[in-house]
Amino acid sequence: MNAEIDILLNQISQNNERAFRSLFDLYYQRLFHLAFYFLRSKEFAEECVSDVFFILWKRREVIREIEDVEKYLYTSVKNQALQYIRRDKTLDNEYLELYQIEAIPVSDDPEKQLLQQEYLNLIQQAIYSLPEKCREVFRLVQQGDLKHREIASLLGISEKTVEAHVSNAYRRIAQYVNHEYSRSEKRLHLILLFF
Repeated sequence: MNAEIDILLNQISQNNERAFRSLFDLYYQRLFHLAFYFLRSKEFAEECVSDVFFILWKRREVIREIEDVEKYLYTSVKNQALQYIRRDKTLDNEYLELYQIEAIPVSDDPEKQLLQQEYLNLIQQAIYSLPEKCREVFRLVQQGDLKHREIASLLGISEKTVEAHVSNAYRRIAQYVNHEYSRSEKRLHLILLFF
């Protein structure tokens, strides 16, 4: 365990609110993004992370028993978010948000905008067609807030497995997009987007 975290946990177990606030500040942003990944709602994500920290504060006397506080927090947020989803049927966790594709310039030309939207939709379909675990890893990586090590810890897999899923996802997405464009002869339109 990180020495700084170890000191904070000792202080928290002795009712030190400032140490607890430091732990909260240290992890809040990453935990918020993880909760948002599952809940797709800023309000629910904030509430989810707050609930986890509230429970942690209530159990502060036994906080020293937690072997890996980072893993504990990630797992707690994930489980809490899944409880929210099961409890609140208005939370739709199945849709995939369009990813920002930096390589595609935004155009003022309506025809190019239509082609860009088609291309983004095609990428969206490709992402949705990924195997479930591969898609989950890919989405976490695409958020950019978690390191491969953190994703591996959260999902209970190795870093090498995370890297393999990411590599597989990019390969499958490229194959899917190329196949669809060659099938419908849209490749020419895609090339025109860049000129």
